[in-house]
Amino acid sequence: MAVVLKTLFDKRKLALTGARLHAWWEGEAFDEAAAVAAHEAKLAEATANDKGPEGAEEELFDEPPFDMPGRLVALGVLWGEGRLRPKSGVAEGLEPARVGLAADGVLAMIGPGLVGPVAAVAASHPGNIDAFEWREESFDALQYGFARAKLDKRVTLARIDLEAHVFKANHYDGLLSADDFAYCGYPPHLAQQIMKCLKPGACAIVESYVGLPSPALATAFASSFAEPQIRAHGDLLKFFADAGLQLESDEDITEECLGAARAGFKQLGESIVEAGKLDVNAARELAWEAEAWRARMRLMTQRRLERRRLILRKPADTQTGNENAPAG
Repeated sequence: MAVVLKTLFDKRKLALTGARLHAWWEGEAFDEAAAVAAHEAKLAEATANDKGPEGAEEELFDEPPFDMPGRLVALGVLWGEGRLRPKSGVAEGLEPARVGLAADGVLAMIGPGLVGPVAAVAASHPGNIDAFEWREESFDALQYGFARAKLDKRVTLARIDLEAHVFKANHYDGLLSADDFAYCGYPPHLAQQIMKCLKPGACAIVESYVGLPSPALATAFASSFAEPQIRAHGDLLKFFADAGLQLESDEDITEECLGAARAGFKQLGESIVEAGKLDVNAARELAWEAEAWRARMRLMTQRRLERRRLILRKPADTQTGNENAPAG
């Protein structure tokens, strides 16, 4: 989360940060004047009750602030609090309905990166969610975000290896995957595991970049957490077909992704001001991220790189006798 910076040392700023996070979680506009007044009233009440300001601060914060790495600070400034990539929470909140998930259905999310996407989905889906993250750099921040958003009561988190993790068989009523196939070294295994972990008749939504090999991809994905593994659209479809998943929808969402990215750049100046003073490391990371995304957006505008949203269904009559064996 971009606002949880190293520069936030005094407790008054921490109180404002907590209020800002609460407003974000509730989908409300942040009123700084009201937050300051509430904080001062809390301290005054604590003093009147002989608890002292320290006691009041302990009530306000039951956990120390997380020392967010500069890279994640930069990404939060560019794409919004709790996000590694451009996308709106409104769009993410629609995903459970897209897969026809019942209120008590169990949902798997692969590669959320930070808490933003999970919080958006959890706001529209009251059931349990299992999140699986493969980025080492963001895992601790994701855990912290879950705790601060009080999602850890119905959301579990596990760190996985995309090329090796084995999921529970026939366990999930729906699954969401964003960008994982763009960084997975051996996609047949991951496709087979998605097939395996879904209940018969359940759906998965997979978002991924597709395109032909090009030297320009190295620049466009220079700020990524792993080496890009961008493959042709037809190759990606074949991985799922070979795994036995049925393609129900294949949507080009390149323009949607470009729109979200442009919105992030448009409000970048305001975001930097709101975040406060960035340290040298965070500022450098922000410059690198912006430069890589300029190249990525250029490729998408030229249609040399596309982003697809695939809806895949596990057949209802799938045989389940041997699905407990690891795939791939």
